[in-house]
Amino acid sequence: MSLVIFGYNLMKKNRTAANYAVSAAGLASAGLFILTAIALVLPVHIPAAAQRKVELSLMLAIAALFVCFIILYPYLKPRAVIFAAASFLPAAGMCAIVMFTDIILLKSGGDLVYGTAYSVYCAFLILYFLATLAITGFKLMQHENRALRIDLMYLCAGLAFFFGLFLFLSIYLPYTGKTGDATAFGTLIAYPSILIIINYVAINVKTIDLKKFYATVFSWIILFALLFIPTFLAIEYNTTEYLVEPIPPIGVALLLFAYLFLVFKYLRPRLESISRRGYHTLATRVDELFSQQAGGSRDDAASEDFLRALVDGIAEKFHITSAHLYLSINNDSRFSITHATGSRIIDTQITLAGPLAEIIGRNPEVLYKPSIYSEEAFRPYREGVREYLERNHIEVILPFLNPEGQIIGFLTLGQLRNNRVYSKSLLEAFELYRIQFQQQLSNALLLERVRSSQVLEHDQMVVNSVKKRIMPHTMGQISNYRISSFYINNSPYGGDYFDSVPIGNDALALFMADSSYAGIDSALILLELYTVLHTPSKASDSPDKILGVMNWTVATSRFSSKYASAYCAILDPTGILSYANAAFTPLIIFNPGENSFTACDTSGVPVGVDRNSKYESKSVRLAPGSTAILCSDGLISSINPEGNTYGLDRLKNILRTGRDKAPADIARLLYDDLTGFIKDKKQINDISAILFRFK
Repeated sequence: MSLVIFGYNLMKKNRTAANYAVSAAGLASAGLFILTAIALVLPVHIPAAAQRKVELSLMLAIAALFVCFIILYPYLKPRAVIFAAASFLPAAGMCAIVMFTDIILLKSGGDLVYGTAYSVYCAFLILYFLATLAITGFKLMQHENRALRIDLMYLCAGLAFFFGLFLFLSIYLPYTGKTGDATAFGTLIAYPSILIIINYVAINVKTIDLKKFYATVFSWIILFALLFIPTFLAIEYNTTEYLVEPIPPIGVALLLFAYLFLVFKYLRPRLESISRRGYHTLATRVDELFSQQAGGSRDDAASEDFLRALVDGIAEKFHITSAHLYLSINNDSRFSITHATGSRIIDTQITLAGPLAEIIGRNPEVLYKPSIYSEEAFRPYREGVREYLERNHIEVILPFLNPEGQIIGFLTLGQLRNNRVYSKSLLEAFELYRIQFQQQLSNALLLERVRSSQVLEHDQMVVNSVKKRIMPHTMGQISNYRISSFYINNSPYGGDYFDSVPIGNDALALFMADSSYAGIDSALILLELYTVLHTPSKASDSPDKILGVMNWTVATSRFSSKYASAYCAILDPTGILSYANAAFTPLIIFNPGENSFTACDTSGVPVGVDRNSKYESKSVRLAPGSTAILCSDGLISSINPEGNTYGLDRLKNILRTGRDKAPADIARLLYDDLTGFIKDKKQINDISAILFRFK
């Protein structure tokens, strides 16, 4: 674990000086843990005095690195690196004294004897621990980010508990000679716990939530106790020493199986929900807010009422003093307030070229005021935005973008009533609100644009216009893959939509859907799927989550009551393919080395059928040279003049034939074979295919 922490923080892409301190602490801890483990479990003779000296030196060095970390965390201040380095020097000097002199620890006969300066060493160790807590407490009191203060408070509490536990078990008890085992126990329990905590808070300052982290760990501990203790007792005490007639082994096995199954099946989900209870409550409020408006009509007046209800609703449900919706009307160069609730705002218009629009464009997610004060990426625009936020008493901004990434509006939220702090769970819930509101707003504006160009005179014109707008011209590419596709537009009343979007910096999501050929409703569903797929969100990092957000969006949409089958797969450069299916044709993988085909399928209903539906995600490792195809039903069910269908076997033969060809060549081969098969027979279904090969 310590070596993983060492390597992760050293190789982390967006690493900071604090990550280097955590990495160094992980490496030093690895040495301490290995030395302790060798003394406990391996029959290797290590001189007791030398072992204890190394242990004491590493303990002090790690404690000093904790101080370095907290000096550098959460954001690097001027001269912080110099202060961190200076704070380590006394520890380095004391470690040299411990290692090369006998005034701290010496060997007398066969026993270890603590020297007269051992109390000085203990004072150094305690001072470093106290310094860590004091600096954390100082930052807790002074930091502008009130939400981060809460995390610093939990960080200080966790560090204080484990520092005290370590000092008692590994320093005090061995010094008094009451027990020697406590040293190893304290080292292997307290220090790893501290290391895990600081590694968690160092991962990403914006996303940490120590309250939820502690609750999650607590639920794991309870679950482990519930699984382990009864099992241990049942095995330990099922003997003639404790029972007149012990239970037969088969009986013990059945009882334990039943108990473990019931605990893991029914109690585990409830324990895990402890850490997410607050977020689930807030997310339910967001769901209720949109559900209450889902039955409205589609005329312009109702659309304005709908937006006004959502703006008023978020302020009412979450006890916010004010909410103001800015929109860019008629592609104007400024944003103007269209709906407002609560206290009045001074700046009723914002220019598109101003610093606020620049920050929103660089950070298209929920924007919390303290992050503008502290994050270096916002430094060039900080003063202008700070004045705007302070002048109008704004705490949170929710930006809304269209599928092209252009800002179409934003919602500003004021302070919470009773001067409460916006928690991490509340900001996560606002991200759900932002995605759904953005989808509704983007669709409304896009449809208005379609109406203005008179494309809605006929369903066919609408569907074709939407298809041309959302269908990609080229597929995205990532390392170790070659990807190609082709599309035949056969249906003017709906049909297929496929796309690719980057996930993070090194993965690619492939998506394909089939609407229900229902004219305007099909176009609306395709627009909703396109909007969700191209909306930046931290929640969309796996296929099941992407389908889940799409399902919730379509099921709660006020624009359409239809649904669509869909399939989502994520390609990783290492060859890991993860996928989830919503009643779509499964992706097929051809392994030329084994001449075998694999259908990648999971359970799931079409998106939009039931907003409470969950989707299953699975993963498979691709063999080098494997070719895969994701195609719509229109390909396999294509009919020739004789009434025969193209079929899956014919498709597999194409993959076999093209085992040595590039995906683009296979796509051409497949297209030629299909057109030769159907001849001049008119097809009613769209035909879509995505082919890729893992190099």
